[in-house]
Amino acid sequence: MRNTAERFLIAEPPEYLVRPPAKLQPILAKQGKPNIDVNTLAGIIAGCGTLEEMIVVESPEHWKAAVHSLGDDIDAILPVSIPAYPTEVWNSYPQPLLERGLPVIFWPLIEHDEPDFWRWSARDFLRALGVDVRLIKSNREGLAYLRALGMKRLLTDSRLVVFGAQNFPWNAHAAGHLIKEGVGTEIVVRALDDIRERYGCYSDAEIEAVWAARQSRYVEKDVTAAALKQALRTYLSIKSILEEERALGLGVNCFGDLIINGGRDTPCLAQALLREDGYVAACDGDFIAMMSMVLVTYFLDKPCMMSNMYPVSYAGALTDHFGDPLLPGAQYPQPRWKNMARLAHCGFVGVVSPEMTPTGRTALRSWGGTYEIKRDGRGCGLDGDLKAGERVTVVELCFDGKTLLLADAEVVETTRHRGMPHCESTALLEFPDLEGFVEAISREHPVVVYGAHIEDLRVLADVLTLRCKVF
Repeated sequence: MRNTAERFLIAEPPEYLVRPPAKLQPILAKQGKPNIDVNTLAGIIAGCGTLEEMIVVESPEHWKAAVHSLGDDIDAILPVSIPAYPTEVWNSYPQPLLERGLPVIFWPLIEHDEPDFWRWSARDFLRALGVDVRLIKSNREGLAYLRALGMKRLLTDSRLVVFGAQNFPWNAHAAGHLIKEGVGTEIVVRALDDIRERYGCYSDAEIEAVWAARQSRYVEKDVTAAALKQALRTYLSIKSILEEERALGLGVNCFGDLIINGGRDTPCLAQALLREDGYVAACDGDFIAMMSMVLVTYFLDKPCMMSNMYPVSYAGALTDHFGDPLLPGAQYPQPRWKNMARLAHCGFVGVVSPEMTPTGRTALRSWGGTYEIKRDGRGCGLDGDLKAGERVTVVELCFDGKTLLLADAEVVETTRHRGMPHCESTALLEFPDLEGFVEAISREHPVVVYGAHIEDLRVLADVLTLRCKVF
């Protein structure tokens, strides 16, 4: 199975949750037949970018004025030639491109889906002068580049909200500014009470109406009616804050604040429902994981999830944490274990959205607890399997806001663990180079998306000027 999960949205999300299309300004070197059929190109890039009306250069003066007058809504310049040797105006008069500072992209030959090798010299010439030039290799790479330009615009002045005390290493008070400096997103910290003070704003009738509209993707198992109702109040309360903040998503510091202080108004179901509304959501208030989910969700238009990752070679540490080493079954030879890891969080695989499960539905359970904080039947947790045999891309933005870690992996199975109420299910992943990934890892919270997306994410990293490390 490959790339089988599509992102589910309950309705059209608000505009601040939608990646804008990149705007390209085609400029024809001089009067004549263009070497690119712009109507065909407009169809190819639909959904990722748009073409402004072609500017046909009339003179060197016109060229200079046209480039300098391009508005701030233009993301890149698309030079268009006429069928002749490349003696274009941008070679004769490159200075306006340098002064305007917009990226310049040479699109591939549409009919052959190959790079236009006549632009090799122009690319190197303009780059040597300081112009940001891209010689696109294929239509797929071009679409990824346009989506990346849209992401750059989306992230400018964007926000994420974290709720609760900042007592984990992902301390937004201390390190949130690094994400703002790195990719443009502000991390806003709010108190848990900001959510709780809104619980009384929603009547039972409103709660019932929400669940009637959303329950078809969920299976109610051992969650109590009271816990489910509370989970829906939590969802509505958080959503109202995100709407006020115009934020891309949220995280709640459960283990460092909510859970350890006796609360069981856990936001697991709220996370899943808010993803359906177009937001991203991660556990433990980990704003770096949230930012990784932003990059995946809005760039790839794919669902993703995050969880704790445990290399199975760390048998002693896993025994201390779970009371069991969680070793792979006998069907997996021990030499493979060095590249195997489990995903687990709060008793289950993590908050797995229904579209990522084999059945398209996620079970609602009592909150799963931990080895130290016992499960007590309260709260609403989510129990969903990942699809065995799916290739996945594992993503981690680092604390510096400048480094992106990418790894290939495969979902081997979702394992059910008997007699472990604090760890009922885990997902077993196998990597080609887990040891290398762990050497560079930022946190125990990787983000997982179905499919092979490393090449596209390299393009995104390039546009956002992130260092990209691949394992």
